[in-house]
Amino acid sequence: MAELNYKATVRACYMSYISHAVIINLPPLLFVLLSNRYGINLERLGRLVLINFVTQLIVDGLAARLADRVGYRRCLLAAHMLAGAGLIAFGLLPQILPPGQIYGGLCAATIVFSIGGGLIEVLVSPVVNRLAGHLGAGSMTLLHSFYCWGQVLTVLFSTIALHWLPEQLWYLLPLCWAVLPFATMGGFAKAPLAEPDATETGVVFKQLLRNRKFWLVFGIMAFAGAAESTMAQWASLFAEWGIGVEKLWGDLLGSCLFALCMAVIRMFYGRFERRFPLRPFLLCGGAACVLCYLTAALSGNPRLALAACALTGVAVSLMWPGTLHRSAEQFPGGGTALFGLLALGGDVGCSVGPWLLGLVAERGKSVSFGTMQNLPALQRGLRLGLLVGAAFPLGFLICMLAGRSPKKKGAVQDA
Repeated sequence: MAELNYKATVRACYMSYISHAVIINLPPLLFVLLSNRYGINLERLGRLVLINFVTQLIVDGLAARLADRVGYRRCLLAAHMLAGAGLIAFGLLPQILPPGQIYGGLCAATIVFSIGGGLIEVLVSPVVNRLAGHLGAGSMTLLHSFYCWGQVLTVLFSTIALHWLPEQLWYLLPLCWAVLPFATMGGFAKAPLAEPDATETGVVFKQLLRNRKFWLVFGIMAFAGAAESTMAQWASLFAEWGIGVEKLWGDLLGSCLFALCMAVIRMFYGRFERRFPLRPFLLCGGAACVLCYLTAALSGNPRLALAACALTGVAVSLMWPGTLHRSAEQFPGGGTALFGLLALGGDVGCSVGPWLLGLVAERGKSVSFGTMQNLPALQRGLRLGLLVGAAFPLGFLICMLAGRSPKKKGAVQDA
């Protein structure tokens, strides 16, 4: 692939991950508004996150086979069209549906943009992985840093817009963000793409599923997804309802700073990856993430709790891209099948983690112990949810310690 051509392809991939960040992180920023305006409780809000990631999870399992049949280009064009259409529906359906059907409309819109997000997640990573020889060893981490920058932009722009927009005009926000995936379609319509080898994917699927080492990596991805997504999805609401910070500053110092920390670390490591071994960073990140979750849940100091939410971004920054990078080395013949299955594992964690926190938070309002007994019921529930969330980075750490450093030689058949 020519020098100028592959740069156009990579730019489109980077824009894709910014679009992916929008569809993942915009709905949680609207949780408080949706709860106040439409009476949607914490468990049902958490269920929207569950629907988002379960849909992506299903798509993860189908995307590799679909790409074999219709090609990367058509799948990526469809992905961005669905992402944009889903965002438009998320904004407009609550305006036209009767009150009893609004939640169902939000669920339907979430399914539509989640299908697009699932396709983006599975197909963009192998495209960049194939270009690693041109881009350098840190290309995967750099790609995922653009997801973080997208998250920063989503939180920053959306928070400021929600602060100045009248509440009844909130639907304009997802309509504006829908422009981005539609614009990204133009990039993929022209950029050259190397199509997958359709004869190998099915064989590789079977080989990976019979490999015990792969299932350990699958578990690592699941815990990484849960550790990252749980804090990312709930930091905004926790800052406002769990700590008592004004929404504007809660979003900026919680969700936005969380994403900024992830972006900076991923970009730094992507630039200097060859100088630092990855495994120690992942182990330290897992341990630090456990500490951050516990501090956010148990600290009686609001500033310290908010700082712990933000610093979780540092701790989880390399978990997802680092696991993908190590897996590509351990299973060098994995191709699209490997990235599809790993995305499936990550989305299992992204599905269960935020939903479980919402469930625990809703049912934990009546639970009180230790320093939590003097807190309002809603704060108790949210803090208890974060306390349970510490199990996710702990699981990541245990699986990492149980595994071995990947070998750079060998194929899927030999792993």
